[in-house]
Formats: sequence, C-alpha cells, structure tokens
Amino acid sequence: MIALVIGLALFFVVCAAALAGAVKAQQSIKSSSHQSMTAYATYIQMQQDKHDLNLFGLAQQLRRKFGAAASFGLSFNTMGLCAAALLFLAPALQQGGPIVVGIGIPLAALFALMVSASLAELSSAIPTAGGVYHWSSALGGRVWGWHAGWFHMAGYMGLLLLTNLLCASLLDGMLAGWLGYMPSIWTKAIIALAMVVTQVALHSRGVHLLAVLLRSGLWLQLIAAVAAIGILMALYWPGVFSPELLFTLPAHSGEGKGQTTVGMLAGFLLLQKLFLGMDSAAQGAEETSDPRIRVPWAIYLSTAYTFIIGFVLLAMLTLVWPGFSNGGIPAGGSEWFAGSLLDAISRSPLVTILLVVLLYSSSSSVLIACSRLLYSLTRDKALPFSKQLEGVHPASQSPRKCVWLAAALFFVILVTSCLLIPEHLLTAAVPSFTLICLYTAYAIPIALALRAGKKHKLLVDAPWHLGRWSRMVNISALVWLLLSVVLAAIVLGKEGIIGAGAVLLVSGVLDLRYRRRHLETLQSRLNKPHGEIIRIERKFKLTE
Repeated sequence: MIALVIGLALFFVVCAAALAGAVKAQQSIKSSSHQSMTAYATYIQMQQDKHDLNLFGLAQQLRRKFGAAASFGLSFNTMGLCAAALLFLAPALQQGGPIVVGIGIPLAALFALMVSASLAELSSAIPTAGGVYHWSSALGGRVWGWHAGWFHMAGYMGLLLLTNLLCASLLDGMLAGWLGYMPSIWTKAIIALAMVVTQVALHSRGVHLLAVLLRSGLWLQLIAAVAAIGILMALYWPGVFSPELLFTLPAHSGEGKGQTTVGMLAGFLLLQKLFLGMDSAAQGAEETSDPRIRVPWAIYLSTAYTFIIGFVLLAMLTLVWPGFSNGGIPAGGSEWFAGSLLDAISRSPLVTILLVVLLYSSSSSVLIACSRLLYSLTRDKALPFSKQLEGVHPASQSPRKCVWLAAALFFVILVTSCLLIPEHLLTAAVPSFTLICLYTAYAIPIALALRAGKKHKLLVDAPWHLGRWSRMVNISALVWLLLSVVLAAIVLGKEGIIGAGAVLLVSGVLDLRYRRRHLETLQSRLNKPHGEIIRIERKFKLTE
C-alpha cells in the first residue's frame, strides 16, 4: 500500500510541475512586449510574423496556415502515443517489469518536461524552421549549428523508420493471412516504402491539406487513446493485478531469474520513445501563425498531455492484459505480446485499420518535420547538392524537393538497416540510434543557451520563458539528456552508438568540404538587404 501511495504521489508531482511551468510561462507572456494580433486580423498577424522572420534575414516563402491545433498536432502526432504504446510496452515490461511503467514513465516525464520547457524557450526566441539547427547557429555559431542539424536530421530519420516499419508490420501480418504468403523483413520494407511514397504525394499538395491532416490526426490520436482507456476500464477493471504492482520491484522474471538493474534501465529507456519528437512544432514555425507563442506551447503541452494520457493507458494495458505471471513479468516476453496482438488483430480487421491510420498519421507528421528541417539545411547550403534541392514550389508553397529527399534518405536507411541489423531493428538498434541522435541534438542548443546566459538579446526578447527558473531547468535538462545518451549507448546495444558515431564522422567530413559555402551563406543571410527579401517574397505572392 505504501508503494502505491508513493507512486501516485509521484504522478501528481509531475502534473503539478507541468501546471506550475505553464503558469510561469503564461505570466512571462503577459509581462512581455509581445502582442498577439491573431484576435484582431489575420493579415496583421501575418505581417508581424513575416517581420520577425525577416529580422533573421529570411524571406517568407512558406504559407502560414498552421493554427494552434495544427502546431500542437505536429508535435503530438510525431511523439505517437499509440505507436509508442504498441511498439515498446512489451519489450519494456520484459526488460524491467511493471515498475518501468509505474515509476519510470513519471520520472521520464518530469525530465522531459524540463527538456520541452528549454526547447520551448528557444523556439520562442528564434521562430524559424530548422529547430535546433537554427537555435545552435544563432547562439553558438556555424559549427555547432552544423553538427546539431545533422544529428537532428539523423534522429528524425530514425523516427520515420520506426513508425513506418511498425505500421508496415501490422499491414504485413494482416495481408499475409489473407493472401497466404510468408511475412519477412523485406515484405515489411516494401510496404513501408509504399507508405512513404503515398505520404510524399499528399505532402506535395500543399500546406492547406497538411494543416487539415495535422488537426485530424491530433483528434484521432486523442479519441483513440481515451476510448481505449474507457473500453479497458469498462471491460476489465479492476483488472488482473492490483495497481500496487506498478510501483513494486518484481521478485523474478518469466524465466525465474532475478530482476537486474540493467534490465530496468533498458525498459526505462525504451519507454522514453513516448517523448521523442516533442520539438516537431518548431519545424513548422515558418508556417505557423504567431509562432513565438503557439510553437512553444505546442512543444510544452504535447509533452504534458502525452504523459497524462500515456501513463493511464500503459498502466491499464499492463494491469488488464492476460498472460502475466511471476510478479507481473510477461510470460514469453515481447514475442508473446506481439503474437497475442497479431492474433487479436487478425480477428478484427477494423482494429488493424484503426491502428494503421494512427501510425500512418504519426509517420506523416514525422515526414513533415523531416522535410522542413531539410528545407532549412538546404537553404543554408548545409547539405550536398543544396543548390539543386533548395527552394519552395511557388504554387503549393511546399518544399517538394526536400520532401522527396526525405523519402530517398528513408529508402537508403531502410535498405541498409534491413541488410545489417534485421533481428533487433525495432526493439533495440533503431530506438537506441534515434534516442542518442535526438538527445544529442537537443543538448547542444540548451548548453549554448546556458553559456550565453540570460542576458543574451535573443533570449531576453522571447515572450515564452520561465524567468528565474530557466537556468535551473536548463541545467537539469542538459544533465538528463547527457545521462540518457550514455545509458542508451551502454544498455541498449552497440548499434546506436555506432550509428551516431557514423553521423558525426559524415557531418565532420562534409563540414570540411562545404564549410566555406555554408559560412558565406550564413553571412549573406544576416546581411541581406530588406529589398532583396521583399523581392523573394513577391515571387510567392505572400503580400496578398
């Protein structure tokens, strides 16, 4: 009973911390000089947003059609609550037992809130597409921005691989039952590639359709998660096990072995997938109305809501799912869970369709974030063949070439992964690689913000900030990110750190090759005359 009280107290502490941060940020917005024009006229707000972007030497080429819901949906869909629950719950329970849900998720959420608050402050100070790439460039210079951008891009490609392969696995299992063929990693790869091609076709239609898809995906994710919680409670509550199981150390695993600290750390790290991609709203900053306010709220609140809904959903699944024994460890491990899931899906095609739609929506949001990051990198000549790939399609206001580039990179990474690491692709290798790359990318601008201090002009002008709490929050977030990277490299296997090392090697080699071009582009952007910016904007008729 004491363990249950402590566990529930930890849950409410995290909720209270999220509320306190939100109140502090709202107070800073009210006391800042920033005045939102959204309530008065859309045109005036667009002119204000365009002016803020022009201050960074950037022309408004993308159409601003993302409102508060679309911006929030970009982060929330990328984090993929339902996808994370389906993919990582069973391996996490197998590794660490139910305590990784009861104690691990609240602890991860507490530090994830600190990370999201730090990133939200940066997005409010520098409202440009590119996220950590531009933040690092503005606060630390070209070299830091270059490496942060490459790690960020690699992490998002890992997220794209995870979500598409999971969706393809569900479709592959259903189609194999209907058509009578033998599923394999290559049939999953073909389905995943076909999904990406359809997503590219949708994205090429323009930002209007993307805004609708983001809003629809947001509500679909929320309704599906809440409905799942309600159905589980109605059918199974109070469940197979007592809630106290979530907050106590199991005596032994399914094979009778003692529970190890390494196993619990591995399960804890796997469930951090819940909070990967929180910064995706920043990639759509140049398409969001009033990004200095809406983007940071999207980053921060997506983390808070994912924790609250995700904790309840995963706790219910853990307590009511049959087949647990010996203190709550899954008998048969992840293979048993996956088999049970596919058996249930094969009996209900409607469930398969719903899960595929949810995962497809998450993957589509990841592709949006990837393409906007690539757009910002090609604009600054930070990629090979940038001159051929940069720019926006005038009719759709979509970076079509960068969308296709993201698909091409996905194909290369997919084939390489299937050839080199087909066995542990979804349960260890890609999650480890994604976490290491994204957390490294997040750590760079946060460390640079700490070095710059609270008197840096860009940070002072940010309307969304935590005031006196900022330094403490930034330090805690940075320590957490670095610790998580080290633990992921040690616990989840060597593939992740090898892949991250390869990213660092490639970015370093390309930096030597393209550093002069990149530096000249940045200098030209900062010194670009306002008349040239207006000339570029008129090409896209954005003053109408």
